[in-house]
Amino acid sequence: REAAEGWLAAPKACAPPAIPDSYLAFVSGNILLPCDGGKSDKCPDMARAITTWRFAIKHLKRATEGKVDPNTINFINQISDDTDAFAAQMSEDNLPVVAGNNRQVFLALASWMDSQPKPTVDANDASLPNPVRGMLCGASSCYEKVSS
Repeated sequence: REAAEGWLAAPKACAPPAIPDSYLAFVSGNILLPCDGGKSDKCPDMARAITTWRFAIKHLKRATEGKVDPNTINFINQISDDTDAFAAQMSEDNLPVVAGNNRQVFLALASWMDSQPKPTVDANDASLPNPVRGMLCGASSCYEKVSS
């Protein structure tokens, strides 16, 4: 480590506790419900929807690692690959298909995710990812400032 004049660091113990991956996946999946039918007045931005799906799936992968059977892991990996492929070439026609496949996996694991520990969060805490604050992610990041 280097010392820099004028800079101080707090001890690690003062950092807020990490938010469980299962919780991040669960709330992100729920925020996406209006997007299940595709682009609409309730889900006007495909880029924000797909960024949120990618965030949700990333955390679902982490949450289920070593805790579910290999077949379930294969389904999670498949929706991850399909969502990444969609993100590379988005089309309004395919959003409901991708969202529908993702939703099936999330529904299959919903009770498991809901049974996992849930943190107490403040929806006004700007340091939290958008889905925890009740919003879709931004087009490129889940920490982007967006209007709800």
